[in-house]
Amino acid sequence: MRFPVALGAVTALLLATSASAAPPQRVMSINLCSDQLLLNLLPPSRITSVTYLSRERYKSYLSTEARRVGVNHGTAEEVVHERPDLVLAGLYSTPDTRRLLKATGIPVMELPPASDFEEIREQTREVGHALGADEQAERLIRRMNATLAQLFATAPKHPIRIVSWEGDGSVRGRGTLNDAIFTAAGAVNLGAMPGMRSVRFDTEQLLFAHPDLLAIGDSGIATPALRYSALTHPLVQRVFSGRQVIYPELLYSCGLPQSADAAVQIRQMMLAALRVAPRT
Repeated sequence: MRFPVALGAVTALLLATSASAAPPQRVMSINLCSDQLLLNLLPPSRITSVTYLSRERYKSYLSTEARRVGVNHGTAEEVVHERPDLVLAGLYSTPDTRRLLKATGIPVMELPPASDFEEIREQTREVGHALGADEQAERLIRRMNATLAQLFATAPKHPIRIVSWEGDGSVRGRGTLNDAIFTAAGAVNLGAMPGMRSVRFDTEQLLFAHPDLLAIGDSGIATPALRYSALTHPLVQRVFSGRQVIYPELLYSCGLPQSADAAVQIRQMMLAALRVAPRT
């Protein structure tokens, strides 16, 4: 595997599963990304809870499905109360809760963020196997692969040059999920410099790069943060008038089978923007 799924606390569980033991019947997730993978793989009857964030449309592909199960706030007390057979967690989230659960012997499967489609395949298979849901995992992967193949077969003749630019000047670069999604959509990410996951473009650099489109992540928060103030710069507004693509930022933070659908959506948005404001 290209990234390590932290299996230390669930090694015994996986060995037991491989020895024909019953898969976990009560599974809990305490991370937004593992929430959605769990909802993809298991029926509600086998999910004790997911985080409350998964019910928010701007944060979760499966907000409707999340309303069919209980919710938690990622605390150790909630895990002890629910007594799940297995807890799915993010590798970098809720560290205190994860430490306590390991100390008490509750099985925890820690998932690192998936940053491209190959990592999504690997993680979906790994988690599907741990849950005894191998067949469902393969169905999700086949659907994702078919969507990606269709995108490749219908790629724009001339790749669309974009910059995924945040108002504070940061640019999503190579090795990020954003870059993988935009690339699948048929775009060339001008911020994807070799070996750089993130770079910074000030306003002058952005104008010099002269992308076909400016891609901007929308957090869904009613009051924009100060970091977005640069987007109101008169030059940015004039040069990129009608050439801005707004995408739901938080949906691009979790590598999931639905990330292929996100590439379809962003392709449609880019082509629509170019029809209104052709390349210059």
